[in-house]
Amino acid sequence: MENITLTEELIISAENRAEGQAYPYLIKNLKAIGIDNYFVKVSNHKRTYTATNGEKLIIPPDMPEFEPAETFELEAVKAAIKKIQEKSIDYHTFLKEIGDAGIHTYVADITGMKVIYQGPNSEYEYEEIIPEV
Repeated sequence: MENITLTEELIISAENRAEGQAYPYLIKNLKAIGIDNYFVKVSNHKRTYTATNGEKLIIPPDMPEFEPAETFELEAVKAAIKKIQEKSIDYHTFLKEIGDAGIHTYVADITGMKVIYQGPNSEYEYEEIIPEV
């Protein structure tokens, strides 16, 4: 793979190509441009992308900040994930719902093909496998 410089435009382009498709298509597009993982701060949607060469790109928050709950509610997390997968809620509503369920951050591990949802401390986590497309 050629060495690509990470830019916000490159990420937005990958997101736009996946628009209207299931989440695994976004992951496929990010993998194609050399993204290894990305980290999301649920409270404001600040994202940090890491390329396979170690380069990092931070995309600033794009929604009003809110305070995620300190109580981890696994069933509510799973319910919000199901709703976003079924496209019955939008992404910002999804972030609010998982935040209300005690998720503070999540990491999309593109190499490992999983998303790790993290609560207020390391003992509260939930993993979802990302299917290949």
